[in-house]
Amino acid sequence: MPSFNSDSDSMRVMFWVLIGVGGFALLVIGILLGRWIGAGAISRVVAQRERELFTAQKGFRQLYETEISQLKATNARQDAELKSLKDKVEDYRKKAAGYGGLFNNNRRADAMYALLLENESLEEALMQKNEVLKSERDDSLKEAMRAAGYRRVLMSHILADARVKQAVNEMVSDEKRLPKPSENGEVPKQLPEH
Repeated sequence: MPSFNSDSDSMRVMFWVLIGVGGFALLVIGILLGRWIGAGAISRVVAQRERELFTAQKGFRQLYETEISQLKATNARQDAELKSLKDKVEDYRKKAAGYGGLFNNNRRADAMYALLLENESLEEALMQKNEVLKSERDDSLKEAMRAAGYRRVLMSHILADARVKQAVNEMVSDEKRLPKPSENGEVPKQLPEH
């Protein structure tokens, strides 16, 4: 500790106050400098991650746009093929109905064409109805299987009960309650009444 010419207590207190204020000022400056350096480092990391994210987003956007354009091209091609196929079906209908061939009478050709269209619509309706019936049969079969499983579990719980086991054992041991076998070895269809 430095020595002063005057040994007064006020000088010592003043010295320690100045050291405390200087230390506090250095501490505040250090904290502010640390925050400033930390904020700069964080902003550089954030900027780097934003650049990486932007690059990834840009790549995904290009991939998305490429996929969309390919799907649109495929959709347009399939629409053109569908229109072509519909035109061919219409030509075949006309040929089958007699336009330009088999039936030269326009009334007969019109009637055949109308019958062909009706036949196609009926076949389509029949196919849809068959699909509905198939799904209903599948659903009813699943429900029947679920119900059978439920009954099996219920019966196993009932037969596992000690009181039920005891009642069954009593009935089996009481030969009066059991049906008498017939002469040809078949079990009678009706149980004896008590």
